[in-house]
Amino acid sequence: MEELANLGRYDILVVEDDKDLRRIISFNLKASGFSVRQAENGKVALEKVHEKKPDCIILDVMMPVMDGLEVCKRLKSLDSTRDIPVIFLSARGATEDKIRGMKFDADDYMVKPFDFKELLARIYLHISKQNVKKHDVESEKDRSVRDTIVQMSEELSEPVKDLRDGLIELMDKVNGYPELEHIVRSCEEHRRMINDIMLKYNRMVDPFFSVDDEDGADIEDETFEMLEVNKNAFAEDGTAAVEDVSGNKLDAARDEVRELSADTEKDEPALNEVQEASTKEEG
Repeated sequence: MEELANLGRYDILVVEDDKDLRRIISFNLKASGFSVRQAENGKVALEKVHEKKPDCIILDVMMPVMDGLEVCKRLKSLDSTRDIPVIFLSARGATEDKIRGMKFDADDYMVKPFDFKELLARIYLHISKQNVKKHDVESEKDRSVRDTIVQMSEELSEPVKDLRDGLIELMDKVNGYPELEHIVRSCEEHRRMINDIMLKYNRMVDPFFSVDDEDGADIEDETFEMLEVNKNAFAEDGTAAVEDVSGNKLDAARDEVRELSADTEKDEPALNEVQEASTKEEG
């Protein structure tokens, strides 16, 4: 039998109308390291259970006010208390009495007088079994949560990717419209939040989980910066002063346009002469 660690965290409820026996059992359980509460009859026992759910109940069968059979019946009828191990104590040791006790779904049955070491061993056994059940239930819940996370991630990954592609496409169309640019930026921020949440929960399932660069990468900041509208973009001569992502003006394009314009003005007289000569020859 596996030893239980930190017995003080296990609460044992001793329900016995015999005051001396109740005290002896409680004393020995405390000496063994358990936390112990006492009840002198079934009614008080149910009140104690309502106050705090015990880890095991030592329950006398024959008691005034409410006997152990009725207590066990009520406990096992409720989902909240059905899993509490109940060990019957009775002076009746006939097979019929034991069978009767088990019909009330008791977990064990001991006949008075009993050896305390045997009672202690049975308490250990039933608490250990209950711990295994709890572990199995928690493991099943963990598996269910993991499966749910994986399923949600798979279902969300495609829409999030489509959203990212849509935002990239929109970027080329909102240039020069500040209000629309703001909306696109806001949508991208929320997309990143969704992506981060998906990543966080997937790493709860798999600490080494990572996303593909193409699917998980943020839309590059510089792409957003290219959307910045230069309010003074257009000069009087109609040329554009475009800013690159570092904030430096790309005046090369403007200078080239100006040079072309100047050359055109310089060659205009000669061009006129050629046109006049061509007209005379045709005449």
